[in-house]
Amino acid sequence: MRKVASLVLMLLLVGSGLAGCLQSSEIGVSDPIPEAEPEPEPEPEPLDPNIDHDGDGFTTGWELDNGWDPEDALSAPACNQFRELCPRSVSETVWATTHNSHASFDRNHNLVSGSQRTNITAQMEGGVRVINLDVHEYNNQTMLCHGGYDYPLHPCFISGSWPLEDAFLEVVSFLENNSFAVLVITLESYVTAQDVANESDATNLTPYFHAQELGAPWPSLASLIESGERVILFSQDRPEVDIPWYHYDADYMAKTHWGFNDSAYFNCELTRGNLSSSLRWLDHYVTDPISSESASNATNQVPVIVERADNCTEQWGQIPNFIAVDFWEQGDIVLAVEALNGLDSA
Repeated sequence: MRKVASLVLMLLLVGSGLAGCLQSSEIGVSDPIPEAEPEPEPEPEPLDPNIDHDGDGFTTGWELDNGWDPEDALSAPACNQFRELCPRSVSETVWATTHNSHASFDRNHNLVSGSQRTNITAQMEGGVRVINLDVHEYNNQTMLCHGGYDYPLHPCFISGSWPLEDAFLEVVSFLENNSFAVLVITLESYVTAQDVANESDATNLTPYFHAQELGAPWPSLASLIESGERVILFSQDRPEVDIPWYHYDADYMAKTHWGFNDSAYFNCELTRGNLSSSLRWLDHYVTDPISSESASNATNQVPVIVERADNCTEQWGQIPNFIAVDFWEQGDIVLAVEALNGLDSA
């Protein structure tokens, strides 16, 4: 009997163990071990608004303020019609320039005094970005005429004339309708700097002027656009009053001779201005004794301009920044400048 009781007790213990194993197995199937939650991704660092992250010349903050993608170089606008120009400084850029821009046949100038056929608005719309003006006092007004005072009569009487105020109004209108254009105005002035400032104040041109500290690096076109100071003014006369934006050109650039009576005499000799400066002015026209449209048709051809500019670059060790021509519609000064800037024409 004792053996039978021991056997029964053994069987009960074994059965209880098997039941426990089965119960443990069932719990393992119905309650799996939960998976670990993924680590949250770190927040991206905010873009520094003072840095140009996409290398297009514009700061990130300015692009964000204007609704452009600061990490897409194709998002922001072109400067003077080309994105490649935006990061370039004024001194790293070649500029299409008209000589005596105001002296056009459609602005009351005659065959003796005219250097252009079309007015400065047409010039700017065509791609010219440097406007050259002769400023005189005539009939108690600040006027645009052509010529000096070696004539027997006042140059404004001989050449034809129109108010400087009207030219400045044309420039302001162009700037208002072309928000990413940068312009240069150069003066051959026979009036005071204050006279010029009065006209710029009256036409609301003054807020557009950039003041460049002598010897400081030139800003990029993009930075001028960001600042709103999209016009640089130079004059051949030193100002009699302290006007920060009125730059005496002999301090800031070196210039070639202007009075060639035949293109055969064109050269790269710098006869005026500051030879240690970062800007170069190349006069590229026949104007002795008067401007010649037929000569301009030859000298303004793209290969002729590019060859002379390349020769001068080699001699100077720096590019000609301002290439001034008469009758800009003859040949193609704008296309030549695009080539010299290494741009593909749009």
